[in-house]
Amino acid sequence: MNEVPGHVEADFFFPQVAVIQHGGDRGARVIDAACTVVTCALLSLTAVGWVGLARVLLAFAFSVYVPGWAVVACWMPKMRGSRTALPVLVSLTLLTALATVSLWLHAWHPLQLFDLEAGASIVLIAGAAIRRERRPPNVEPCLRNVVPGDDG
Repeated sequence: MNEVPGHVEADFFFPQVAVIQHGGDRGARVIDAACTVVTCALLSLTAVGWVGLARVLLAFAFSVYVPGWAVVACWMPKMRGSRTALPVLVSLTLLTALATVSLWLHAWHPLQLFDLEAGASIVLIAGAAIRRERRPPNVEPCLRNVVPGDDG
């Protein structure tokens, strides 16, 4: 059987013909979802004031990867090569720079800084996901006959 990647959508009036929409990168969608879950879970635990190992691990995961992925996914939407190293480097650099600047300005409020970083990360990840999934205007959908044995 010849498998075609992408989203298949059948038309109501012509059910034998399917429109195959080639979406974005599946791996990037999984990373986007994981980063969003980590960020929302950490925001929730912070809002209710819960302290424990789960919050520490979520904070570690957030600080090491999420802001870096948000920036890298936003600037390089077609990047597939370095999904681990570059986001970690960008995330640690960005968070360290923001913390240093807030200390220099005598405005050290770590929870408010985290809220700002989490909100910016979610907005950047959502923007990158929308840009990644949007089809270019000159690309036509691929039509394919989905009824087996019916070539006409």
